[in-house]
Amino acid sequence: MGCDGGTIPRRDELVKTKKKPEQKDKNSERLYRWHHCAVSQAPLKEPVVGCELGRLYNKEEVLTRLLDRASEAGVSHIKGLKDIRELRLTPNPGYTDEGAQKGDAYTDHQAARYICPVTSLEMNGKYRFTFAWSCGCVVSERALKEVPSPICHKCGQVYREDDVIPLNPTEEEQEAVKAAMVARRAAAKAAKKAKKESIKREAEAEEDTSATSKGKKAAKIGEGAGPSGGRGPALRVNGVASALLRDKEFDQVRSAGFSVASDPKASEVYKSLFDTHKTAQKKQSAHWVTCNPQYF
Repeated sequence: MGCDGGTIPRRDELVKTKKKPEQKDKNSERLYRWHHCAVSQAPLKEPVVGCELGRLYNKEEVLTRLLDRASEAGVSHIKGLKDIRELRLTPNPGYTDEGAQKGDAYTDHQAARYICPVTSLEMNGKYRFTFAWSCGCVVSERALKEVPSPICHKCGQVYREDDVIPLNPTEEEQEAVKAAMVARRAAAKAAKKAKKESIKREAEAEEDTSATSKGKKAAKIGEGAGPSGGRGPALRVNGVASALLRDKEFDQVRSAGFSVASDPKASEVYKSLFDTHKTAQKKQSAHWVTCNPQYF
């Protein structure tokens, strides 16, 4: 059978087949991820920060979402500023911002604003880039392979191998990057706890040392001569030695009528230290006569 005009339809024109899903343009998606914020989709502008999952953000946008917890979609793994690092990027001297794109002008979409400080590769997504969590410096993965070193190529700071985080990892790498983030946070938490315990032990050791020194000093005082010329007993209270008088002497001191001059156990040398002794009274009388000669 033919249609009007004598045409013969084909099978694909008569039978409806399932349409293939629309595929993403991988190049366009890659360029978009390297030039825009991961949560606001706005163009990246300094200061640029990165998280432990390797995503790029505008710092202003992250701060806004941290203050407004109702809009924390996309940054649920970021609880504070300790979970992000400000990236130290190397500007591309050959890059020029042409502003809005014009329909009759050629635009080089592969041109990037930043480059690797070692290999000069442009950070446009075509090459893999990483940053060190300890310092935030961004370099290409090729630089780490060609010039392996435990020291950062940009700032010279020492870093560990597990501190290196890939920027904009692929879907296959996201699980490994997330596992590394969990391990890094657990290690940081354990190190913080160990530091607190160390500080606590040092404080306790310092207190024990201070208490011991005070105890020795008080023990020396307790071993000294008492009012009766003997040695008073020492009692240890809470680790500190304190000298105490004997019970009988303590009761005498507390009594209202007690006088050192009338104490039969006190020596004459000890009694002479007080104003009630006869030698002290003689000295006072002689001093008064010297100061008041008009009465004699």
